[in-house]
Amino acid sequence: MFASPFLGYVKGLLLAAVVLIPFERLAGARRGQRILRRGCATDALTGLMNALLLYLVLLIVLTRLDALAEVTAPHLRLWVETRPLWAQVILAVGLADLGTYGIHRLAHTVPWLWRFHSVHHSAEEMDWLVAVRNHPIDLLLLRLASIGPLVALHVTPAALGIVVVIFGWQSWLVHANVRLHYGPLRWVFVSPDFHHWHHSAEREAFDRNYASLFACWDVLFGTVHFARGRQPSRYGVDERVPAGYVGRLFHPFRRTARPVHLE
Repeated sequence: MFASPFLGYVKGLLLAAVVLIPFERLAGARRGQRILRRGCATDALTGLMNALLLYLVLLIVLTRLDALAEVTAPHLRLWVETRPLWAQVILAVGLADLGTYGIHRLAHTVPWLWRFHSVHHSAEEMDWLVAVRNHPIDLLLLRLASIGPLVALHVTPAALGIVVVIFGWQSWLVHANVRLHYGPLRWVFVSPDFHHWHHSAEREAFDRNYASLFACWDVLFGTVHFARGRQPSRYGVDERVPAGYVGRLFHPFRRTARPVHLE
């Protein structure tokens, strides 16, 4: 039962490495950064363990949600399911991205949620592997907020699969150590520059740039931050997060800290 999702994740990880490591070498935002930076092995292990730990829990919760929605909104589900694939994908991408924005913003402003999300933000160097540096509870909430509404609406498996691929690769890309200039489209789509500022440890960037795919959510809700012509001077959080996998796993339960963004 676990083999297929896990092997799919491993294949995606390897493919991302093949594409993004050379890309980081060719268009690096910080050219002096090593390919195998400190902590990259722990991040890779974290991603693999999350693929194992979350699958069953997520499957159970989404199955219950699907059954509940079938009882409460059968006509809406039928209408969504019978739309063309392209229409379902557009609807699903928009809803998933809005859900991601919402839970991401809460993770930065609700202290107990920040305890889990701070693991992701503890990276002091940015590259594509930071995308999988997540505490499993933080990642579970993110998956429920993005995929949950799509399951409830009965989006077809084909459309759901396309959405998962889009958001998966977008996550790899925006964390990568690359510099891409989106021009006027920076107000519409999230770029690596845009998301790197979200990870900045500089006060001007606190509580900014929550969006995953569409930057227009941050524009609409007043949380956008652009600093053209320069990069963040440092990344990370103003608290100690353990470097090892086990330490990060138990880190949120060993303290009572509030987000540094609220200080």
